[in-house]
Amino acid sequence: AQFDFGEAQVMMKGHPLQVQFLAGRLCYSKVGFLMAFPNQQQECLFEGHKEAFAFFGGVPHTIWYDQLSQATRRALPGQKPLEQEAFTAFRSHYLFQSRFCNPGEAHEKGLIENLVGYARRNFLVPVPEVQSFQELNGLLRERCLAEAGRQLRGETNTIGELWEQERPRLLPLPPRPFPCCRTVPVRPNRFGLVSF
Repeated sequence: AQFDFGEAQVMMKGHPLQVQFLAGRLCYSKVGFLMAFPNQQQECLFEGHKEAFAFFGGVPHTIWYDQLSQATRRALPGQKPLEQEAFTAFRSHYLFQSRFCNPGEAHEKGLIENLVGYARRNFLVPVPEVQSFQELNGLLRERCLAEAGRQLRGETNTIGELWEQERPRLLPLPPRPFPCCRTVPVRPNRFGLVSF
């Protein structure tokens, strides 16, 4: 699979709002998943993956990314990026391998780059008018599911038919989802208070 963030405009509670969305796409069937967030923090990356894996019906064996700051620490030129500790824990929970594109080489994961543009032009035009992120994400999920009947150029089967072939080859979901939150160790002072 390939994952990346994109951004788009929506009307939320009557006001224009720039939202971030995590896009994920399986490489064989080309089925896509989108989930909107207020920002691109690490917790959003994890939550988006968790929901994408549930949507896909399993976990891809390998996922391609840009060198996201939510997943990697800056590496020296020519060096493989180092994964952040929390991202390694997340990846280990779901048992997938991660691959990172070379800096400035977005074409190395063209499937997801195409999905981000396609979603902006087709799922988010006209600009959706919603009351909450929950409503927006429900709308995005419906539009992703509607794509299952589409047949891509060069394919003899629809996205949904290819998805049915791909689903049994995905890794199973773990019994419990990963806790998609930020954990900060704290030490109480002599009054039993902690700073966060």
